[in-house]
Order: sequence, then C-alpha cells, then structure tokens
Amino acid sequence: MQGFEPRGSVAGDLTACLTYMKVGNTTVITAGNAVYMNAGFLENKTSTSLLIGVAAETVTGNTTSTECGVYCDPNILYYNDADGDLATIEQGLLFKTAFTAGKMKIDQSTAAANPGALRSTYGFVLIKRNPDGDADISKGLFKIHTAALQF
Repeated sequence: MQGFEPRGSVAGDLTACLTYMKVGNTTVITAGNAVYMNAGFLENKTSTSLLIGVAAETVTGNTTSTECGVYCDPNILYYNDADGDLATIEQGLLFKTAFTAGKMKIDQSTAAANPGALRSTYGFVLIKRNPDGDADISKGLFKIHTAALQF
C-alpha cells in the first residue's frame, strides 16, 4: 500500500468526492499522499502545512495546466500503515504525517490529544487500530481532523 488508501466513510458509503486542483511545475504528487496548497498549487503535505486532503492519483506538474484529483471529504476513513506501533490509548488522538522509506505514513511519535497552537498541523485522527484483525498494530483507520477546506 502507498500512503493513505480510502476505506469507507464515517457517514456510510464512501463518498466519491474528488476536487481537482492545479499542481506546481515539476512537483510530483503520488496517489495516497496527504496534500496541501502552497501559493495556489498542490504539494505534498509537510509536518507544518495545513492539510487539504489525499491525492487520488499520481501526477507530475508542468507549467500550470496539470491537475490532480484530491479526496477532500472529511468523513472518509483512510487506511495507513504508520511508521510505528499504534497503542489502544492512541485511538482518538491526533497525528502528523512523515515520509518513511518513500511512503507517506502516520508519524506515530506525534500522537497528541491537544497540541494547542499547533493543532492545525495535526491532519489525522486515529479512529481504529489493526482494522484487518491480523495483529499488525502499526496499521489503522484515520480520518482527516483539520483541513483547510473545512470551515
């Protein structure tokens, strides 16, 4: 699995809400990466950027015409294999993202209940750990917590 994979919705059926946004010149957006807007163009999310959503496709930007489909519905649940084991007490906590071995993953070490002023940089909340029931507790279902498109 690469990055974040849509796996249902807290609102029932998975809503196929894709918003198309322009990608900056030479920027590579990979399907499953969390993304944000920078000066009007889509980029891969950093630990301090405000989440827009999750890329639905892989694209490489050119001058100004390339667009990428982005899941931006805050009700979608995303499957992700975090960079460390998720504890039961971390369900409901907020997490940042990180690139690990070329994949965008939940940064398990950033779990926080109330990160205060930095709250907006914590893009995901853990809803369920080990959703496959296979005892791999680094995997979980996450929901967008704070997104630039939520008002």
